[in-house]
Amino acid sequence: METLETWGISDCGLVRQNNEDAWLIDPSLGLAIVADGMGGASCGEVAAAIAVEAVVEYVRSLAAHSAPEEVLEQAVRLANHRVFQHAQTREGCQGMGTTIVAALWRLPRVCIANVGDSRAYLCRGRQLIQLSYDQTLVNELRVKFGLTAEEVSNFPHKNVLTMAVGTGPEVTVRTHTENLMPGDQILLCSDGLSGPVPEEEIASIMASAEPLPVKAERLVEAARAHGAPDNVTAVLLRYE
Repeated sequence: METLETWGISDCGLVRQNNEDAWLIDPSLGLAIVADGMGGASCGEVAAAIAVEAVVEYVRSLAAHSAPEEVLEQAVRLANHRVFQHAQTREGCQGMGTTIVAALWRLPRVCIANVGDSRAYLCRGRQLIQLSYDQTLVNELRVKFGLTAEEVSNFPHKNVLTMAVGTGPEVTVRTHTENLMPGDQILLCSDGLSGPVPEEEIASIMASAEPLPVKAERLVEAARAHGAPDNVTAVLLRYE
């Protein structure tokens, strides 16, 4: 029998005063989401919460009737519309937005959608493979001009996004579909984890034989060991 074990965790980090990340796992919908809000005051928290709620609403209404890829992409577009409309009608919230990464599964297939730099990884054995696409200035320059790993590492504006949910009336959603193999794991995370913690360290934690709750705690501990300058959120999925 096919099963997907799930676990999620979120931590404020060592610098931020409040947690602007939001996450959700709904096994009944086959859905998991991580959103990393931005916008100052409490607007980031609001943006992330609105985005998660919109995606859940859309998936719940159409999940049984359409292809997962189409459902998830349109769900994120609805989230963009909701956050953008909120920003336009609430004083002090102009420019609010959120990154998002979501997984919608119909085992053994899982569809990933993302906007911004929240990431999805596939952990297969000891190999960590990024499934999402970073919509950041440095990544777009890397793709367009072939920046080396050293040039990417030394780039001074790594956190500049080229796309986010709610910052404009339209959004480009990146999608990827993967066929899972027994033992495969999916990690959805905010850049509070993928930013400070090297991928080799994430891969080592994910490849351990420990239960998902322990792995999740260790991922947060790794981020805190590296200074945890941002909120840290991780959602783990394991296919058996």
